[in-house]
Amino acid sequence: MTSQEQTIEVSKFFNPDQILKDIGIEEGMIIADFGAGNGYMTFSAVLLVGSKGTVYALDVKKSVISHIRAEIKARSISNIKLIWTNLEIFGANPIQDNSVDVVLIVNTLFQSRKHKQMLMEAKRVAKPGGLIAIVDWKKESAPFGPPVDERVSIEKIKQISYDMELNKIKEFSAGKYHFGMVFKK
Repeated sequence: MTSQEQTIEVSKFFNPDQILKDIGIEEGMIIADFGAGNGYMTFSAVLLVGSKGTVYALDVKKSVISHIRAEIKARSISNIKLIWTNLEIFGANPIQDNSVDVVLIVNTLFQSRKHKQMLMEAKRVAKPGGLIAIVDWKKESAPFGPPVDERVSIEKIKQISYDMELNKIKEFSAGKYHFGMVFKK
């Protein structure tokens, strides 16, 4: 399945382009896509940041990185940087502290039990005043998606973020089955 086909599949659940615009992604920004998966947010973000911006695509799975690398080559994109890393380990990824305008964590937290560690890593790389945007499955029954007990509640994310002194600036619906929140460092 190509990234375009995967983006169409994802768009059944939410609209990546609209979410990125709502977050405020602009030309020239530096974006980090934590848990890039098939790249649907990465490839949408790179169109918005343009040639003057950079998108880091980070994932723990080598197969994911290889897939995105092939798409980058096929599309002749030069401003997506791939990073194979464990986002649950503070400081494990090579992105410099305080260097990213927006950290995206989309459909990633439900796959982890170390939510605080992942958010600490997002906070580390975000610039002062930078944004951390989270989109994930609502913790309610749905005809598909991960089991409800694997989903992270909005309340838990709010509490972790509050404890980390992140300021919630926006909460939004990211589709029928997803929630969205934006925090400022």
